[in-house]
Amino acid sequence: MSAVYSRTWYDDTCVSPSGQPSSVIQKKNFDFCIIGGGLAGLSCAYHLAEMGASVALCEHSVIGAGASGRNGGFCSSGWAAGLDQITRLVGPLVSKELELIGADGFKWMRDRAFSSKYTKAQPISGIVSLGLRGQMSEVSEKLDEVELKKFVDGPRYKWGKIDNEAFHFHPLNFLKTFLQEAISHGVKVFENTGEVQVNGSEIYFSNGNRISCDRMIWATGGYSIEKNSTLKKYLLPIQTFICVTSPMPEILETYIPTRMALGDDRRAGNYFRRLPDGRLLWGMGVSALNQQSVESIKQMGWKNIKAHFPNMIAEMKQNNIKFDYAWSGLMAYASHFMPYVGKLNEREAILSGFGGHGMNTAPIAGKRMALFLNGDKNMLDPFLVIPRRNVFGLIGRLGAEFEYRRLRAIDYIAEALG
Repeated sequence: MSAVYSRTWYDDTCVSPSGQPSSVIQKKNFDFCIIGGGLAGLSCAYHLAEMGASVALCEHSVIGAGASGRNGGFCSSGWAAGLDQITRLVGPLVSKELELIGADGFKWMRDRAFSSKYTKAQPISGIVSLGLRGQMSEVSEKLDEVELKKFVDGPRYKWGKIDNEAFHFHPLNFLKTFLQEAISHGVKVFENTGEVQVNGSEIYFSNGNRISCDRMIWATGGYSIEKNSTLKKYLLPIQTFICVTSPMPEILETYIPTRMALGDDRRAGNYFRRLPDGRLLWGMGVSALNQQSVESIKQMGWKNIKAHFPNMIAEMKQNNIKFDYAWSGLMAYASHFMPYVGKLNEREAILSGFGGHGMNTAPIAGKRMALFLNGDKNMLDPFLVIPRRNVFGLIGRLGAEFEYRRLRAIDYIAEALG
């Protein structure tokens, strides 16, 4: 079985929501129809309904089944592209606007995640950025190798920097809680709709349902790119991989004593954190090509952890610790790593491309899209400066794979020389 659909630790520890999405569409005429039940689509639906609109949120599978509900669970400010890259792309003034938008999205997420309604999201403050090379330039407050051992004991890590405001959490439980808020505001949520076909104001689903709407928003991610001609033109489905061990709290207390999350400084580097039940979640790698099986990801994870924690992996073998879960997720990436948020035509809009850093950017873009659709015509101006670039299908995927491998080689050489 392809790991992009395999069961995750999040699935097995997810809350059971009190109010369920509808299975039969009763109201067939809506002001807005949003296709895609991830964080971006859910945010847009929630805010539109809050403003008084009638909204249908339609999800091919179930809410949170895509990347929004099966990612590493890290949330911090910023975008998938770095500030310098964004400045080169859109100029310094728009870059500053986007920086503020990313920060606003982070604040929105943090305020919600740490509120009393969202206790099941299990948020924990603090993310440690790790360096695999000897020096970290232009940073005054960093952890040296001795100080770093209070947080992580791995021979390849040379320094660290703590972001105390950033946090990690259970993304699927966050989505399920947010879903209940959206439903309570009047959003009509329809799961397992299947494939979508559009004919003017009519929207047909392969499960037999049909609705009509005045406007529609494509908020789908990596799982639906190949089935949508517009998204396929601008976005690539990119995989990342996650493993979760069986419980091993004593071993983790020795090698990863912090409750903060951690991630290294490479473009497609490792990110990992302790889970509440004493497991290790380990994320790694990026690929634009073939999907991996569950077993191949487990093998990748074992090799990857061994390279960074050789002593820990030895103890894991001695104690018969296994990977109980392994999965991948399909993220939607543009060639410049920035999202596409704006009109496609007078009836349709796009809200997609948040791969790699979507936990703060997707919900704030969804909110801004809602404000735009409600009449605030300037709300999307910073996003409209972002150029829409054709990814050229398979050629683009091959190019992305080559680029990721090139960056891995550069990181390997830099670490060896550092």
